[in-house]
Amino acid sequence: MKKSLILASALVWWLSVSMLPAQQVEDMILQNGKIIAVDDPGFSSRLGTIAQAMHIQNGRVLHVGTNAQIRPLAGPNTKIIDLKGRTVLPGFILTHEHPWDWTAVTPAILQKVLPENQVLIRVMDGTPEENVKAFPAALAEAVQKARPGQWIYFLFLLGRNYEYSYRGNGSFGRAGLDPKAFEILDGKHITQEQIDQGAPNNPVALRDVFVGVMLNQKAKEESRRVFPQPEINPFAQEGAPNVYSTGFPFQTPMRWIFQDVILKDQDAQLEQIMRLGLEWWAGYGLTAFASNLYAPSNLRVYRELDRKGRMAIRSMWTWNWRPDLFFGDPFMMTDLATRLGEGSDYFWNGGGIIAIGAGCTTAEPVASSRLAKDPAQQVEARRRNCNYSPGSLNARLLYDYVKAGGRFINLHTVGDEDVDNILKVIVQASRDAGMSDEQIRAKRHGFDHSVMWPRPDQIPVLQQFGIVTSGDGYEIIQASPAVFDIFGERGASWVVPKKRLVEGGIYNGVEVDRALPTTDLTIFSAGIAPLITRRGWDGKVYASDQAVDRQTALKIATVWGAYYVLREKALGSLEPGK
Repeated sequence: MKKSLILASALVWWLSVSMLPAQQVEDMILQNGKIIAVDDPGFSSRLGTIAQAMHIQNGRVLHVGTNAQIRPLAGPNTKIIDLKGRTVLPGFILTHEHPWDWTAVTPAILQKVLPENQVLIRVMDGTPEENVKAFPAALAEAVQKARPGQWIYFLFLLGRNYEYSYRGNGSFGRAGLDPKAFEILDGKHITQEQIDQGAPNNPVALRDVFVGVMLNQKAKEESRRVFPQPEINPFAQEGAPNVYSTGFPFQTPMRWIFQDVILKDQDAQLEQIMRLGLEWWAGYGLTAFASNLYAPSNLRVYRELDRKGRMAIRSMWTWNWRPDLFFGDPFMMTDLATRLGEGSDYFWNGGGIIAIGAGCTTAEPVASSRLAKDPAQQVEARRRNCNYSPGSLNARLLYDYVKAGGRFINLHTVGDEDVDNILKVIVQASRDAGMSDEQIRAKRHGFDHSVMWPRPDQIPVLQQFGIVTSGDGYEIIQASPAVFDIFGERGASWVVPKKRLVEGGIYNGVEVDRALPTTDLTIFSAGIAPLITRRGWDGKVYASDQAVDRQTALKIATVWGAYYVLREKALGSLEPGK
């Protein structure tokens, strides 16, 4: 199975790259292969057409059939590719992914584009313990080499198999279970004083390859020159904590410190970096992804790449910037709620969010839980913390946005209770706007990550109102052991429960939401395989009743994802016209 997956991945990569915008004038025939079209979008394991050959022209599939049917269609300039029995799949669609975040921590790309006399990049690729010990000498070496005022950018990798990652989309991970994995950038292992005193004349940014970030005083000062607003920049005020977490992702410095601050006014280089990042992700077989935009530079650079026809993969972007300001203004609210679908074939708007969904859950810790008794895990506080509680500002802004016609989508969601809260607001706002159930379903509101949701009783509501979902396959690996320890079998069965969603007739996609280029992982191993195996990082299988077969996993990664990104007529399957 492993060998066939690698071969299929190679073909998906080749097909994705061969369809880049600059090459869409080609006329191409693939023959002597196994073309899995995935043109049956129903909620079964049936994939639909399996053919020998395919005719592609101008970036679109024209014909799929047998060798005898397709070969005669070749013209004098048609490129013929002999697949020699290999498999071709539709390109993958990741319904919650951030190439702009992960490209900013991909050493090979950064070192290719940025000379050392501009940004001094240092990569820490040992265990967390080794990196903590090695950091003082590495910082001293970098400071000695750097010019005064030059940026120093440290990247802390999390292992070739992401084995040193301490947490995931929620608070559930290896922390407290695996002593080798701990948060380096917590302000304790490496302190603020250490980086301030070690680099008094250079701005220094420390990034792990997930969401961790630390800045020294000089770097904070540079960040204030770009974002002086405390509503955006947690370091805009003196004395702000270095480790910062918020319900508003745009306030998290890891989203913008590299693009908007370190590379301020360097759009040509940033454009090259982002372009190479998209091409790298195309190499995994990715054809499209959905994401909040997070930072002004992401919008600016992607629009420029789109205008130039240089985007290797497609992106549905969603709004998540300053909802307190923009969603509270009648004109901006109207604009944001009615721009759904605007854009190009490669870059279009898919909706927006207010704040992330929190970890509040109706699940109760089991008496035997070790993690629930550990104060450092803050289990009780997190499971009671909701971001969309009735009457909250977020709930009111959500109500206004949905009532104005907006699509609420691409939401980081951890706990089942905030899903309840949000669903109630969506339904009430839609009803108050005079919408029927059919009109609500047409909006395709949705939730992402599926860390601890949906419960079985939430499925009928999701189905009734046409809610689409995105589930992080890697959370099965990363979160399942901790969730099982805290909430037992019941909680573990809520972690990315794909079988439950499929049986309920819910369109659902897959995501990885990790910096794959810093690892040996792929979309297959980190995103798709966990849906089938349900195996955690500790080697144990969790909630095996929520596993799906390979055919269903392929649908989740392709044709159903196309429905999420509003492109089911153009993406997700290998059938004529797509």
